[in-house]
Amino acid sequence: MVDVRDLECLVALRTELHFRRASDRLGMSQPALSKRVQKVEAELGVLLFDRSSGAVTVTSAGVEVLRHAQSMLEAWRVMKRSADDLQRGTRGLVQIGAVGSAFYEALPRLLARAREALPDLELRVEEMETPELVHALHSGEVQLGFLRPPAGYGIEVQTVWVEDLVAAVPQDSDLAARPHLEAADLQAERFIFFGRSAGIGYWDRVAALFHEAGLEFDPQEAAGHVSTILGQVAIGAGVSIVPASAQRVRIPGVVYVPFGTATHLPLAVAFNPTSIPLAARLLLQQLPREPLHPDALP
Repeated sequence: MVDVRDLECLVALRTELHFRRASDRLGMSQPALSKRVQKVEAELGVLLFDRSSGAVTVTSAGVEVLRHAQSMLEAWRVMKRSADDLQRGTRGLVQIGAVGSAFYEALPRLLARAREALPDLELRVEEMETPELVHALHSGEVQLGFLRPPAGYGIEVQTVWVEDLVAAVPQDSDLAARPHLEAADLQAERFIFFGRSAGIGYWDRVAALFHEAGLEFDPQEAAGHVSTILGQVAIGAGVSIVPASAQRVRIPGVVYVPFGTATHLPLAVAFNPTSIPLAARLLLQQLPREPLHPDALP
C-alpha cells in the first residue's frame, strides 16, 4: 500500500533526479529511499525511474504516475492543514443565534473583529427570539447566542455591548419636537411593546424605567419584534422604547428622542458551558471582556 512517505519520496526524486540529493532533502538514507521507490514500482507494476545510464530519468509511464503522485501529496497536505485547523478550532462552522435588535449595530461590530482574527471560521447567524435562542443553546442547535440578559438556568452570559434606550414616537406627535423625554412623558400615550416572555431582560429594563419614575408599566399593544414595533409607531398607533441602534433603521414617520437621563440596555453573548466546542470558545475569546458602548467606538 502506497503511503504519504512513499509519495514524498517519489516527488522528491522526480524533482532532484538524483538519489543522494533527494535522500538529503527527505532526511533519509539513499538505500531507504531506493527501497521506497522499488516498493511503489512493484505495487504498481511499472518502472517509474530509469537508472540504467548512471543518471536518473523519468520513464514515460513515470511521467503520468508521478503527476498523480504530486496531486495526491498536495491534496494530503491540504487535508492535513484543514484537520490541524479543526483540531485547533481555527476552522469550522459556528452556529450563532441573535435577537433581532442585535443586528442593527452590535452584532456587525462585534463579529467584525472576530472574523478578522479567525478568518477560516464560518459564522452562520440566525435571528431568534430569546426563549427560542435559550432552547437552541441547551439543545446544541447553536453554540453562541446574543441576547438581552438574563438567559436562565444552565446558560452563562458575558455582557459585551451596552447602549442607550430611546423613545420611538410618531413624526406628527408633539413628543417628536422635544430635545429629550422622560418616562412620565409617555404615560398618557398608547405604548407598543412585546410580551415579557419574548425577552425578559429587555422588557424588565424598560419596565424599570417607568417604575423608577413611580409609574406603572402597562403596554397596550403587542408586537413580536422591534421592527414590527417601529412599523406600528410609524402609522401612529402609539409610542415605544427601543435600543438606540434602532435609529439605523430609517422608517418614515418615526422619530427617535433620547431620554434626559441615560438608560442603558445590555447585550450579552450566551453559551452552554457543558457543550461549547473549541471553535466557538475561540470566537468567544475574541469578544470584549468589558462591554462596548457605541459612543466610545470610532
